[in-house]
Amino acid sequence: MSEIRSRTLDVDGVHTHLLEAGEGRPVVLLHGGAWGECARTAWPAALPELAAAGHRVIAPDWLGFGGTAKIVDFADRAGRMLAHLARLLEELSVGEADVVGLSMGGSHLLRDQTSDAPLLKVRRMVLVSAGGPPVGGAAREALMAFDGTVESMRDQIRLAFTDPAWARDEEMVAARMEAALAPGSYEAFASLGLRAPDAVPPPLGDPFDYARVRVPTLVTAGDRDRLKPAGFAEEVARAIPDARLEIFPGCGHCPQLEAATAWNTAVLAFLDKETL
Repeated sequence: MSEIRSRTLDVDGVHTHLLEAGEGRPVVLLHGGAWGECARTAWPAALPELAAAGHRVIAPDWLGFGGTAKIVDFADRAGRMLAHLARLLEELSVGEADVVGLSMGGSHLLRDQTSDAPLLKVRRMVLVSAGGPPVGGAAREALMAFDGTVESMRDQIRLAFTDPAWARDEEMVAARMEAALAPGSYEAFASLGLRAPDAVPPPLGDPFDYARVRVPTLVTAGDRDRLKPAGFAEEVARAIPDARLEIFPGCGHCPQLEAATAWNTAVLAFLDKETL
């Protein structure tokens, strides 16, 4: 099994943390945006398996999350995060890569790949519980309700997983708590609820023009996701030209963990297939 290395880099003066393992064609894993989420908590099952299959796997902590600097850009949060990621990959001498985006990570990836001038050089794209309308209503209120206690973190985990055992997993809870309560993390996440009085709210509904995606894409999701509307993944897969779809039965918002073996198998088959 490939050794997982924890690294910190200075990227244009910004303290940046990532996990890395393996050698070969690069695969970049982009975590989601829940309380306490970071590379360590999102990819413990995927990172070693993808590395063992012959890939150089890079799992950074997004700007504002995990061990990366808690910088928040209120003018263009996602744009700043993507620009920082692009510069990190330059520092790591990563050109074209396969990129996997979970939830928020997938949304940022879609923003980039449907833009006029993508910053990321993507060979193949994997979406995990990403795309479709943004999380809103009662689900968004529940996601924002973390109060810093262990029981509140268990509630957060229950939202994302179908099997209640995940919320009783002390290692999972402790790792998420550590990331959520690291200096600056609480404030950075809580700032998601802030908006200038004169700011125009984002439009309702799905914000992406999927017809603009020009790279082979695999859409993955659980069939019991409490945070997304039923059937969202099927709609996303239909809208992206020639996209493939994998639905994992009995899984919630994190099939890369809740159905780790099946998810890893599907993703590796997609990434390593010679032609699509």
